[in-house]
Amino acid sequence: MKRSALAVLGVVALFGAAIAGPASAASAVEKSDNLKLIKNFAYDGGGELTAHGRYVYSGEANAEGGRGRNTAPEDGGLHIFDTKTMKEVAFLHCPGTDNDVEIIRPGFVAMAFTQNKCAPAAGEGIMIVDVKNPKKPRVISALNTGAAHTMKPFPGGKYLFMAGGNIAGSADRTGTVIVDVSNPVKPKIATTAKNVMDCHDVSFSVTEEDRQLAFCAGAVGTGEVQIWDVQDPLKPQIVSRIVNPAIQYSHYAIANDDGTLLAIDDEAFAAHDCNTGHSPTGRVWIYDITNPQAPIPAGSFAPPRGGNPSYANIGNYPGWVGSWCMSHGLDFHPKKDAVAVTWFTGGISVIDLADPHQPKEDAYFMAEDSAAYSVLWHDGLLWSNDHMRGADAFKIKGY
Repeated sequence: MKRSALAVLGVVALFGAAIAGPASAASAVEKSDNLKLIKNFAYDGGGELTAHGRYVYSGEANAEGGRGRNTAPEDGGLHIFDTKTMKEVAFLHCPGTDNDVEIIRPGFVAMAFTQNKCAPAAGEGIMIVDVKNPKKPRVISALNTGAAHTMKPFPGGKYLFMAGGNIAGSADRTGTVIVDVSNPVKPKIATTAKNVMDCHDVSFSVTEEDRQLAFCAGAVGTGEVQIWDVQDPLKPQIVSRIVNPAIQYSHYAIANDDGTLLAIDDEAFAAHDCNTGHSPTGRVWIYDITNPQAPIPAGSFAPPRGGNPSYANIGNYPGWVGSWCMSHGLDFHPKKDAVAVTWFTGGISVIDLADPHQPKEDAYFMAEDSAAYSVLWHDGLLWSNDHMRGADAFKIKGY
């Protein structure tokens, strides 16, 4: 399909609004001309993605506490894709919820869970999966950490930061649990950092020995993101706080490769709207963090197409109202100031941040059968994991 005039986004200033009409409902897929779908691995309940070498790892059945958002916890587990052959080489069936996945070091994948039949005991926590033979993944250990919505390995592979979610009514602790995974067979809680908040998600930026930062997003109702100094990873210290009243729920924050720009998404589940013609919420917000002690707002972006209203009641989940279109997954390109983002029913975008004050959409893909959840750049391709479609691999010209 040729890119229409509506696909070209003009300048989106801070708190500004883009003027655009809705996408055509007559087409199964709308996409930019520079994007090509290479492969779709179809399944329900696509969650998080991680990768190392020639393999991409996908968690399935990401729904907190039960069946919803077109996820089926009873079918959940870990998918392993070979990026050279573009085939699924293994599926570790682990019925449960969340199933966030992260590489802790080559050969070992951590899976966070809220409930999971592969874990030896009830509760929330992590499992470590040995994937040295990617065709025969096996669970080698588990640890109950308390609330375990998402997680992120600290660079170096020794520590894993647990994020309880910090969602109203679901977080059962204060602070952030840090797990020692230096021995994958015997993970143990190293500490709970109570001087910082529990996060919905956490990410890291280590650019120099004296510039080791973490970004903790997840404050309900304030849009707060905490920037931490993690030179001592067991003693994170708050460097600054970003509070943006236009952000309804700061879900995730991630820095570019050189640590100068920070992208923050807004999982605006109260508004369910990423079309700037209707609401300022649900956008991606860009900050200049050259000085992490004084973050400076630069620009923001929302897709001109909005979401897909035909999936208003997707998955029979009571929270799916309107088009359920808001920013969710983020990943910066490893070599360019461009961030990929998922919008649930709004599909995915690649946002060019060469001028962070004027973000512009460089590529997009929106399918009618989509609820795009997470996104990942790996080995020249952009991957997306989708509640409805499963995993998609895209090739984008210029990337």
